[in-house]
Amino acid sequence: MALHVRQTITGGLARALSRNGALLVATFFAASLLQGAFMWVLATTYIPLGTSGAMTPAGAPAPGTALPALASAGAALLGGLTGGILTVPIQVVAVRALVDDGRDHIPEQLVFRSLGWATLRLFVASLLKMVAVFVLTILSMIAVFLAAIGVFLVLPESLQTTVVGSWYVPLLLVPAFLLAALPVAVVVVVFAFVDHEIVVRDASVPSAFVRSWRVVAGNRLRLGFALVVPYAVNMVFSLLFGQLTPDVTFQSPMFLASQAIFSLESAVVSIVVLGITVQAWVQLTGVDGPLEAYWNASDTESSPAPDGAATDAIE
Repeated sequence: MALHVRQTITGGLARALSRNGALLVATFFAASLLQGAFMWVLATTYIPLGTSGAMTPAGAPAPGTALPALASAGAALLGGLTGGILTVPIQVVAVRALVDDGRDHIPEQLVFRSLGWATLRLFVASLLKMVAVFVLTILSMIAVFLAAIGVFLVLPESLQTTVVGSWYVPLLLVPAFLLAALPVAVVVVVFAFVDHEIVVRDASVPSAFVRSWRVVAGNRLRLGFALVVPYAVNMVFSLLFGQLTPDVTFQSPMFLASQAIFSLESAVVSIVVLGITVQAWVQLTGVDGPLEAYWNASDTESSPAPDGAATDAIE
């Protein structure tokens, strides 16, 4: 079944720009803000004063000073993972609510049905996707760096002197970095439906990756076109905002303010992207709300197809 890009975008925006969508944005924003504050507290904690007359061990930070940079980074990473665990249940409910497409309220079953197992599976799947994206990003950067060095070495010496320090060299690297980002984009697209398979169709983690690959097959480019605008907006906003606040660090008093702005923008983009992917998944699988009726029908089936409606949709 071919994915209709225009219908995917308009339908996804209709799901996201609703009362439930606004509620999900507010929830994501609050959770992200709390996570950012938690990371800030961990990263900027000062070592407490010791007992009266106690001596500081050799090589240890003096009482009253900030955590060392390495410990601060580790604490921030721990806070990020902890906050991620806390936000996964919200992701579960968000996917279900947008698939259910109830615009004015979220039924209790969408919140409480197998929430623990769905959260655990989604956390593991999200961690695997994050690791895959991180590794591919590092490998792509290394490939671009080595390719740039190779091209520079084969240039004539006179041209090498001209190129060094030229203003247009960064512009020449932009297409190379975009090309290197293609593997990451492919991973994001082909596994875009892992969350939906886990939280709606109760798939295991390996099965969710396989099903997502199968459902997206034949529509990777169309789905990529549908998602490119919100992802591009998010990237441009991050770059521009980063240029406006170049000195913001964990120790800066502006950190929480900048984190709040980033969190709000990220919450809006996340729900828009989720609405678009949900609309695409619904088109390709035929699974649509209300989910209570879908789950009841699935429970009464004696031998459901392993890939549900997705099999017929792809064929």
